[in-house]
Amino acid sequence: MEFVTLEKEEFEKFSKQHKQSCYLQSVEVATLRKKTGWDSVFLGVKEDGKLLAATLLLSKKRHIKKEFYAIRGPLVDFEDKELLTFFINHLKKYVKENDGYFLRIDPYFEAVSRNQNGEETEEFDHRGVKDTLRQLGFIEQDSKEITDTIQAKFMYVIDLKQGFDNILREMDRKTRQAVQKNERMGVVLREGTREDIPLFADIMISTGERRNFKDRGEKFYYDMYDSFHDSKMISFVFAELDTIIARSKIEEERKKIEDARRDREEKRKQGNCNEKKAKAKEQEEESTLMRLNSREEELKTLEEKYGKKIPLGGILYTFYGGECASVFGGCFKEFREYQPFYTIHYEMIKKSCEEGYRRYNFYGINNHLEKEDPLYGIYQTKKAFGGHVIELLGEFILPVDKKVYELSKLWKKIKR
Repeated sequence: MEFVTLEKEEFEKFSKQHKQSCYLQSVEVATLRKKTGWDSVFLGVKEDGKLLAATLLLSKKRHIKKEFYAIRGPLVDFEDKELLTFFINHLKKYVKENDGYFLRIDPYFEAVSRNQNGEETEEFDHRGVKDTLRQLGFIEQDSKEITDTIQAKFMYVIDLKQGFDNILREMDRKTRQAVQKNERMGVVLREGTREDIPLFADIMISTGERRNFKDRGEKFYYDMYDSFHDSKMISFVFAELDTIIARSKIEEERKKIEDARRDREEKRKQGNCNEKKAKAKEQEEESTLMRLNSREEELKTLEEKYGKKIPLGGILYTFYGGECASVFGGCFKEFREYQPFYTIHYEMIKKSCEEGYRRYNFYGINNHLEKEDPLYGIYQTKKAFGGHVIELLGEFILPVDKKVYELSKLWKKIKR
């Protein structure tokens, strides 16, 4: 085996086809990170000319030396101890020779199989890999909460190979009802452009204020779009209330009632009408008409304030390898009642199936799933679509210059 530096094209081909493929291990992320001062290199292991393992390795000067980060890497068979040991030892040597003081990894590799409820199943258990990493000098980082590590350790996904019809059957009944309700209300999807980035940033600021997190800011989304767009790796998907469509849905419902009433009157004339059932139906129709009238007034007020197409919320998606990932998302506080996420996720799951993706990733959930947890609702919404929880290995740090590493930890503690 030999440790090699790779060209972008060779790394990209390997990364996209790897079973641990993730958009964060891509040439485009190297371009994105360069905008915030990170250097990058593509490294790998070959045997007889065949590429066996690879990683995008980022570096940035902190204090007096550099930190190195194989973000969502390395891409390697973690159960091949010989290959893993060879790769890590050479990465460690590379970090040391290039003025680094530690190497951080957070592999896109599942530790143990889990079901929809987060319970362990017997499909596989790769947690023994952690022992190998410890033997190689890595220190596992605490991960009680989702915020304890840079990247999420727990995620929620749907395997798409089963086909959309099977996925639809697994969805919670309330999820399907929410999607159908939104359709009746005039909620539609729109794919955004670069010009929509300020809108998406506003959505995320509104969501951050509600959920108590600081958004990355408009510049970050511009940088991400510019880095990913040419490779067709990114899409901003918005849910909008189209008041013209909403009014047409109201008219459709009114027409159904008018048709039902005409049919009922014909039956009365012929003496074929069950009056008890007819009166109950008429009361139901009156209630529906009152609701439709109220809805029409509400639309008029909304149009006067926001116009005929009203953004409700949006999600930033990445597409890489075989995965469609819902990376960032939010909605405006005043339109939460529309539950725009249901429509966006539903339509994007369907689209991902049609386009041949193997997995739909809702992205991060908290590391524990107690109902009392403030973030439980996020997991509950994702769970309502079917799918299952995945637990990744976690975040590990390999100190290379232990003195500088310990000093950096002390400095962080003082700052905190």
